[in-house]
Amino acid sequence: MKLSLKKPTFSIPHHWLVPNWQQEFSERRLLMLAVAVLACLGVTIVGSASMSIASADFNDPFYFFRRHLIYMFMAVTAAVIVANIPLALWRKWMPVILIVAGVLLVLVLTPLGKRVNGSARWLGVGPLTIQPSEVAKFAVVLYMSNYLVRRQDDVRKSLLALWRSALIVGATVGLLMGEPDFGASLVLLVSLFGMLFLAGAPAKNFMILLVAAGSGIVGLAFSAEYRVRRILSFWDAWDDAYGTDYQLSQSLIAFGRGDWFGVGLGHSVQKLFYLPEAHTDFVFAIYAEEFGFVGVAVLLLAFYLFMNTGVRIARKAMVHGKLEDAYLAYGIVFLLLMQIVINIAVCTGLFPTKGLTLPFISYGGSSLIMVFVMFGILLRIDSEATTSASQPKESV
Repeated sequence: MKLSLKKPTFSIPHHWLVPNWQQEFSERRLLMLAVAVLACLGVTIVGSASMSIASADFNDPFYFFRRHLIYMFMAVTAAVIVANIPLALWRKWMPVILIVAGVLLVLVLTPLGKRVNGSARWLGVGPLTIQPSEVAKFAVVLYMSNYLVRRQDDVRKSLLALWRSALIVGATVGLLMGEPDFGASLVLLVSLFGMLFLAGAPAKNFMILLVAAGSGIVGLAFSAEYRVRRILSFWDAWDDAYGTDYQLSQSLIAFGRGDWFGVGLGHSVQKLFYLPEAHTDFVFAIYAEEFGFVGVAVLLLAFYLFMNTGVRIARKAMVHGKLEDAYLAYGIVFLLLMQIVINIAVCTGLFPTKGLTLPFISYGGSSLIMVFVMFGILLRIDSEATTSASQPKESV
């Protein structure tokens, strides 16, 4: 009589790895919850931070608040529409989207471009103002997600496989720097490197590209006198507190005033013409002043929930064989994450001053609408991945 000994098997229960609250709520619901919280916080702080400048410039304290509500309505509408568009349609129209983004970037450098604070980053279309860089960043990520799938085997073998994409990325970054918009260029490049890493590019090739791009970024950073001044002032925010360091020093004062629980909604002092761009690039500082450390923790938690859920959606798409959708989801997460990190780092003195808005929070129509468009695409990726998972597998 033979005795068969079976090796003991041990498996970790799924609920040990995934918290109960994540099991009970789908990715779609978690993503919508995070966006709802961020949108409410954004509307609230924009209304508060913009009252003084709106009163002074337009004799109407709610001027920017009303416009932000209109932009929010347009953004939510765009997200709903985008969430119902099949991803195959985005792939079909990807070349057109890329060309349109390129044309907009060229137009902004012509007399049609609207110049503010020395930078031509906007196009005036009737009563609306469009920021082409917001469209261009998404368009390049959409293109790259398709390219990495079409040339997947080549990308994993040789650097030469990237020459076509390098031309498009290089042209886009060149046009962005012509505005100039160093912040958008940095966000785009880092996001694309993240996508390339996930696509399985060999470590050697990845490092070569990283060193080349890093050298280019450093060269660009020191190519303009105003950037050099920003970098030098970054090392000591109090060295010239009423000159080149003024904006950063006022931002840090706002954080100091916020303490644990903030000074209260509407009671910010720094928004009273002390801190420039209080409702746009530096809205995070005003938020910290009015809501304090606790409020900042809530905001960061909402951002974390959004990013974590976005990554989970990307992984779901990858598990179900939707590689292009997965790369697109990862690219969107990288874009928004980099913009959030850089904006917060600038406001807290951890990074030289850059003109980047805080996604979902800052005032700005183009930025807000494009962020919600990407949110809608994440919802669509999750929907198609879920549908794919629920379909029965064909037996061989």
